[in-house]
Amino acid sequence: MVKFNVSGKITLGIEVRTFSKEVEAETENAARHRTYATFGSTNGVKRNKIKIEKVEKVS
Repeated sequence: MVKFNVSGKITLGIEVRTFSKEVEAETENAARHRTYATFGSTNGVKRNKIKIEKVEKVS
């Protein structure tokens, strides 16, 4: 597994917040999906309310 730093914006009600999250995944695409799943389960937010702007590998 590789560590990725995923950053972007999330809409919670009428408020828009920025986020930066470190996730372990095999690919960049898997890191995106894991981020969607994490925010969905913890905050009850649908994927269309999450805007991922950057995914980069942590060395």
